[in-house]
Amino acid sequence: MDNFIFNMFGMLVLFMFLVIIGGGISQWVKNNNSPRETVKARVVDKKSEVTYIQQEQNGMMTNTPQWSYYIVFEVVKKMVVNGKEYKRICESDCGDLTFQGTRYIGFEK
Repeated sequence: MDNFIFNMFGMLVLFMFLVIIGGGISQWVKNNNSPRETVKARVVDKKSEVTYIQQEQNGMMTNTPQWSYYIVFEVVKKMVVNGKEYKRICESDCGDLTFQGTRYIGFEK
């Protein structure tokens, strides 16, 4: 009975892992097959989030911060950008937003 429960739990974890990986690959393929578009857009909001990853270094546990940056444009809900773009773009900026599917390409003021 214990082996059955252990096997079912293992299969459930494997299934969840495959669903998450499959979703990422599916989004990547969808973005690659989407046309590259450039539209007039206005920056509505900027957000940043930090998560901490625990790592062992020299026998000690350390928390390494990992930053995620988001910019909300008037024409789309939210685009993931890198830190350099996040710092360069201000709220209320107007310009040309280029994207492919959900993938952010660039923003020119």
